[in-house]
Amino acid sequence: MGTLKAPIDSIFSDGINEVIVTTSKNAAPMGIIRKNGSLSMIVFLSSHTAQNIIRDGWIVAHISHDPVLFVKTAFEDLPPESFIIEKIGDRAVHRLRGILNWIAFTALVENKTADKIFVKLEPVHVNVTSVLPAPVHRGLNNIIEATVHATRFILNNDPVLAGLIRHHGELVMRCGGEQDKKAIKLLFSYINQELPGTFG
Repeated sequence: MGTLKAPIDSIFSDGINEVIVTTSKNAAPMGIIRKNGSLSMIVFLSSHTAQNIIRDGWIVAHISHDPVLFVKTAFEDLPPESFIIEKIGDRAVHRLRGILNWIAFTALVENKTADKIFVKLEPVHVNVTSVLPAPVHRGLNNIIEATVHATRFILNNDPVLAGLIRHHGELVMRCGGEQDKKAIKLLFSYINQELPGTFG
């Protein structure tokens, strides 16, 4: 696996890297943690992702800048035609159609609590393209933050989270492009909240 080290090191920064993770016929936004040169995830046991990892032992991480895809995969299941079956070694994995940059990993559950699993990731296949560098985009970054808060808000209707979602939503409308604005409006529809008046 020596040839994988350089691209993986250049793809994932120290800290939490937001990607779209696929498991068997499932896609969800997830944070891949890079710490001390190792990659890992913390996944809630109640999720399809966790159950699939426990059963199958693999994930595919997709590098995407599509804000609508982040919101959709957080709140609904994608149709079957969204997935492509890819043979990696002796195992068949599901990846997303139309996403050019993706990495297949073995996923080993190293620890489990009452509500989470701690998963070690080892890359087994990297599919990346030569692309121009992308500046940090405040619209997309605020979509990510709003989506994380919204997945928790739907569990408890915490007014503090509602305020954070509105804050990030307003920043999206100020700093984002048309796709970002479409994504934040979609997010507010998923959590059954009205858009702030300034959203228009």
